[in-house]
Amino acid sequence: MFLNKIKVIDLTHFIAGPFCGQSLADYGADVIKIEPISGEYSRKAHPMYGEDSLYFSAFNRGKKSLSLDLKSEQGEKVLHKLIKSADVVLTNYSPSTPQKLGFDYETISKLNPEIIMTHITGFGQYGEYKEKSAFDGIIQSMSGIMNLTGLPENPPMKTGIYIADHLAGLQGVVGTLLALLNREITKKGQLVDISMYDSLVSFLSYHLSDVDILENNPSRAGNDSTNVFATTFKTKDDYIYVAPLTDKMWRDFCFIIGRQEWSSSDSEFLEVSNRLKRYQYLKNEIEKWTTLNYTKDIENIFKKYNIACAKINDISDLLNDTHLKQRDMLKKVNLSSFSHKEVVMPGIPIKLSDDLKEEKAYVPELGEHTEEVLSSIGMNEDDIKHLLNEKVVIRK
Repeated sequence: MFLNKIKVIDLTHFIAGPFCGQSLADYGADVIKIEPISGEYSRKAHPMYGEDSLYFSAFNRGKKSLSLDLKSEQGEKVLHKLIKSADVVLTNYSPSTPQKLGFDYETISKLNPEIIMTHITGFGQYGEYKEKSAFDGIIQSMSGIMNLTGLPENPPMKTGIYIADHLAGLQGVVGTLLALLNREITKKGQLVDISMYDSLVSFLSYHLSDVDILENNPSRAGNDSTNVFATTFKTKDDYIYVAPLTDKMWRDFCFIIGRQEWSSSDSEFLEVSNRLKRYQYLKNEIEKWTTLNYTKDIENIFKKYNIACAKINDISDLLNDTHLKQRDMLKKVNLSSFSHKEVVMPGIPIKLSDDLKEEKAYVPELGEHTEEVLSSIGMNEDDIKHLLNEKVVIRK
């Protein structure tokens, strides 16, 4: 597997950091999750499946678990031993926490000059917001994303998923891989500074210059695209998104719904700019046709003419999506090494032509890999027993 020689010390919680670590594990990295003695907080986060958190399980498959008291002197020594043999330290604790617990970059780079530390925070390692508390909704609020999401007449709306957390985790993967690649040349590690705020602002694309140069004021447009005519329509039984973007698509679309005059040479609607000006009129007229037809029938006829469209799926639709099954994107994961309880999680999105030869991943129990991890840094049975007795580590 691609990262099978890379050892990651995962000191993360909640979503952004764990998602980053899990993604590295998916491609073969040996990811050791260091948890507090009581376990990561999100092991009890809803939704729960019996005693197992589906929230925790979604971000921690394929990792090894070591429960370690980092506030103790012995716990810090164990962590430092692990770091000496590691390639990456990953964390998404607040900027000041690593220094308090003895694994800030300045400290660990002296222990291991080749170590890469990927630190994901709300606002980065510097800047006036550095110490500001950050959760996904806070970042969405500040980034302008919420102000662009929702209906014009309604309040700003958060997205239906934790997009800021996931995006920061993904940027963490990219940053880690870049640092590993650079280390091949320089033989030196470095600090990778990932900000959730930076990550989400980077998705604003042309909106910043649209306001700065053109002095426009983009606002919420619901399901309507703001630079092309594409939107959602009610059907006889559901909703469908239609995007007749090319000239040919528009002509065929007008023919199908019986409004050929919209595509005639003298029609105002030949120009996209005029469709945008009369968005609501077009939507109302088109919906007179879509509400008379079933979603599946609309999809079939539009498919025949290569007009872009899609039913608005709910999550249960995805679970039955043959294409996702063919792409191995509905991954069955065991909730522990001994459990027969399988749950569906998103699979690995990046497909590479070389076979990953993926082993079946599972979600680790708290402290499950205590002996394995501690033995790997030279500790014998007596050393491990001592740490267990002192409650520096625990095992299930």
